[in-house]
Amino acid sequence: MSKQQELEDQLALARKDIEALAKLAGDRAREIGHDRVAQAQTGLENLSEEARAAYDSAVQQGQRARAATEDQIRAHPLAATGMAFAAGFVLAGLLGRK
Repeated sequence: MSKQQELEDQLALARKDIEALAKLAGDRAREIGHDRVAQAQTGLENLSEEARAAYDSAVQQGQRARAATEDQIRAHPLAATGMAFAAGFVLAGLLGRK
């Protein structure tokens, strides 16, 4: 076998090795990408659950505050009417200014 043929054979072998390495690198990059996507989805699901829990808690607190306010209005209707009138007067004064 001539030197040129040996070099061509070695070059062909090197090309095959490079192709195999490129395929392995691509496969590994895909695996890492899939892992990262799965981690992101899990994190998003956990965040979504936390957001739902925070929303539910806020709704419950709002309902309790509304019930407490309604109880105070029923217990002191004249004071509530006076406060509503005063708040309306102040708001009208602020919005009426030009």
